[in-house]
Amino acid sequence: MIAEKIVKGYLDANLNVIGVTNKVPSEGSWKKWQTQMRTPQDIRGEGLGIITGAISGNLEVLDVDLKYDLTKTLYDRLKKKIETVDSNLIKKLVIIRTPSKGYHWLYRCADGIEGNQKLAMRSATANESKNKESQLVLLETRGEKGYIASFPGKGYEVIQNKFRDIPSISKEERELILSSAREFDETIKKASIPSSSLKNIFNIKRDSTALTSWEDFDKRGHIPDILNEAGWTKVSEDPEREYWKRPGQSSTRYSGNYLKSLGCFKSFSSSTVLEPEKAYYPYALYAMLIHNGSFPAASKQLYDLGYGDDRSNAQKETIAEYAQERQTRNVGQPISEQVKNIDIAEFLADEESDYAYLKSVKNNSVQKGLTTGSDYLDKYLLFKPATYTVAIGHTSVGKSLSILYITMLASLKHNWKCIVIAKENSSADFKQKLSEFYLQKRIQDSSDEELDKAVNWINDHYRFVKGRGGKVRTMADALQIMYAMADEDEYDLAFLDPYSGFDQAKKPGESAFEMDTRFNSELLDFTEKTGIAVILSVHTVTSSRREKDENGLMKRPHLDSGSGGAVFSNRPDSVWVIHRIINHEDMTERCTTELYIEKDRNLSMGGMISPINEPLKLHLRNNRFYANGNEDIIYNIKNGHKPKRPEDNYVEMKFDEDVPF
Repeated sequence: MIAEKIVKGYLDANLNVIGVTNKVPSEGSWKKWQTQMRTPQDIRGEGLGIITGAISGNLEVLDVDLKYDLTKTLYDRLKKKIETVDSNLIKKLVIIRTPSKGYHWLYRCADGIEGNQKLAMRSATANESKNKESQLVLLETRGEKGYIASFPGKGYEVIQNKFRDIPSISKEERELILSSAREFDETIKKASIPSSSLKNIFNIKRDSTALTSWEDFDKRGHIPDILNEAGWTKVSEDPEREYWKRPGQSSTRYSGNYLKSLGCFKSFSSSTVLEPEKAYYPYALYAMLIHNGSFPAASKQLYDLGYGDDRSNAQKETIAEYAQERQTRNVGQPISEQVKNIDIAEFLADEESDYAYLKSVKNNSVQKGLTTGSDYLDKYLLFKPATYTVAIGHTSVGKSLSILYITMLASLKHNWKCIVIAKENSSADFKQKLSEFYLQKRIQDSSDEELDKAVNWINDHYRFVKGRGGKVRTMADALQIMYAMADEDEYDLAFLDPYSGFDQAKKPGESAFEMDTRFNSELLDFTEKTGIAVILSVHTVTSSRREKDENGLMKRPHLDSGSGGAVFSNRPDSVWVIHRIINHEDMTERCTTELYIEKDRNLSMGGMISPINEPLKLHLRNNRFYANGNEDIIYNIKNGHKPKRPEDNYVEMKFDEDVPF
């Protein structure tokens, strides 16, 4: 227990605190103390943690962790680097020595601070890697939503100044500390480029072997030339690095360095368009510094300068620009005259990749689709990368829930990562369904630890884009965000739900049919260029919903029953039909989803078209889908397909429960 008197001393110095034991908060959740100053009181714990950020007067701490310093000179080199520019700055700081013989430097900055930042890291040694460590932190900050363990915890000692003397430093002084620390970063975190978006803009296939202008410039571009053109100044040089200073006023000696052997540039300063800590290779640096971050403009300029294969489509104009220009040409001209300036080779299919595919067919070595985890489903349905699927079904039959379940099988079995853009269901609702599938019981019946485990799994495998609320209005918006996400991270699947939930985005003079055709084509192109599979749910047309059987029950839809007609059956790679008789008098039938595979353009990868009257059946009871009546696929995947006890295969039908469709 920490005495009220010690707590009051911190509060009087405008430092909010929490109790900690072994560096971990000992009072449970400490979120409210990030925005609410506490009152003096005894606090449970072996020591105190100082909360950094606005609640403590914009407090920031540089954490110098010397236990991972293999040179044993890091601290002295850091101080020397700063003192060379400002000999008094470090003397003003409050400094705490930690139990591991590291240091905490405390200061405030009225101009604002960010969250925690890792400034310098190194790769793990062979022995350290045995403990599954890949990178180790040498220098980092604690800022907004952060805290540090402190006195009176065992081993913490204030060795310079007092807490009441924590200085408020200028943004230039803070920049000197942070940029100096970044110079000791030994890792390479490559700055990303929007390659998927660029291939979309310039109509380049994902499997194209042609060298693009940006790939060529990364091989042949010269970083010092780019820096000179952007107005940077070379300050000094050693055998491994060149040190450069940015244009404008700067209190530091230099703002970044060019790593000669690695061929990349790293900025130390946060006062440039470059992201600190990231490694910029020639193309990314050229786009950021010369074209103000416009990667398409940089690509086109480099093409004009002679970079890229003649066969690459990183051309002077995009396909859309070419089409628009052609509309203005003299229609009376012969076609050969109209296109005489077009390099036809840029538009032809890649013969090498086509031949490789034909050979795989001949040798019966075509890559097969991935298992669902169930032999029963696999006969007709396999997970096929880069495939565009339309799922058609009547309103309120549980299309979204059924598709969500199928995406979860892919994530559980193959670690697929999924983008979800839902226009009708909220992300919280979908997460509840996924959590209950994962836990195989209601959330209300799970412990806090079980729920946390489920949520962590969902966050690792799903990214939900705000569909409701106007964040993504049209299908064009959805495609734009999906391309951007594909550049930021690796994804395997995107689920868009439903098509009718997106606002129409017709071009001038375009009919609804033409718009539907265009978006279906663009979704096909997206799968081709990114390798990400897409599932789009589509409601049926009103006339289809009016069709009843002799018992007055709604008939199941077919291939062309989707709103929009044949467009949604002609364009996709595959079409699923999802049906459930929601008003059947038999509760077993009412809870049974029928899945028909009505089209599959890639049958060479496995699977079959399902017989017209023999759908795949998924029975939903007790927060579980059972395939063909009794196969619990999620249970089997999570338990390594170990056989259940016979009594566990029995499905108890509790019809007094609500059906979560």
